[in-house]
Amino acid sequence: MFRSRCAGCHTEGGPAPFALRTFEQARAWSSSIRRAVASGAMPPWHADPRYGEFANDRRLRASERAQLLGWIDGGSLPGSSSLEAAPEERPASSRSIDWSIGVPDLVFELPEEVTVPAAGAVPYHGYRVETGLAEDVWIQAAETRPGNPAVVHHIIVQAFPGAGAVQERTGGDPRTAGDLGGYAPGTGPLVMPPGVGRRLPAGAVLDFQMHYTPTGREETDRSRIGLVLAAEPPRHESLTALCSTPFLWIPAGERDVRFEAGLTFPRATRLLSLRPHMHLRGDTFEFRAEYPDGRSEILLLVTGYDFNWQTTYRFAEPRPLPAGTRLRCTATYDNSGANPLNPDPARNVSWGRETTDEMMIGFVDYYEVED
Repeated sequence: MFRSRCAGCHTEGGPAPFALRTFEQARAWSSSIRRAVASGAMPPWHADPRYGEFANDRRLRASERAQLLGWIDGGSLPGSSSLEAAPEERPASSRSIDWSIGVPDLVFELPEEVTVPAAGAVPYHGYRVETGLAEDVWIQAAETRPGNPAVVHHIIVQAFPGAGAVQERTGGDPRTAGDLGGYAPGTGPLVMPPGVGRRLPAGAVLDFQMHYTPTGREETDRSRIGLVLAAEPPRHESLTALCSTPFLWIPAGERDVRFEAGLTFPRATRLLSLRPHMHLRGDTFEFRAEYPDGRSEILLLVTGYDFNWQTTYRFAEPRPLPAGTRLRCTATYDNSGANPLNPDPARNVSWGRETTDEMMIGFVDYYEVED
């Protein structure tokens, strides 16, 4: 249960404050676990259960919750040897990084160690990394790992054309060309289903967009990304689109401030995942499909959005959309004093890159199919 629901974050070097990969670790933190599970704070999952089925749903079933709380209340005792979980087989890495995607075929890291000051605002910064690839490769999985999770709030990694020839893309959003995912609490690695891959062109240059948060003492970081390559070119190319608007104006003290954005798919499409992105005043985010025949349905509704848990919601099965489907995204914001995360209810807020500004972005991973 811990491995499937918790260990994605509660691992050595992960964003959580302690690991939960062994019996000893779980027993040592059993009191804290009980409080978090009983209150509903853990495992974190903000999707309305009425809409969509997701492969990475972290919620505990009622029976699992009762079993876990009963185990803790009973003294957190070990099970019998016949029922004890087998040791987890985890491949070793030459770089001593605990990759959840397995040992990567390629690893790229920041060109130098970054020093993060003890205090103050640290501006976003991009770091250029040459891949040196002589030919195009296809990515099956990508995992971005912070060198120092204590100071890394999030990472975005994109590939841009370098010296090599880059083939024309047939779809996707130009703002997301070469998107390789990134890191933030709750995101998880980028993993393609069978027959789907993401192209990394010859000579590509990686851009690591780093957002650091000071801890009160000077720290260092050297983050990296690991790539597992497909054995052969896939049948479908994975693409990313943005359902977003930069035209945000959220008046001071206002609640339920609403904005919409739209995205149309001209070809038959299969959705892989959805991820809403807002900042500290974000409250709800809805993805709704509007079909060519006039029907519409909610694909994902996130309520009680939490900037500290930027989950990518991965469909249990690729979600089919007929050609001409419009995806409508609706986001609401709470800039009032009732929002406990609001850093300044007296400030008017508009779009911006800093955490105290706001954004409205719906990230959509998909691939196209023949009608």
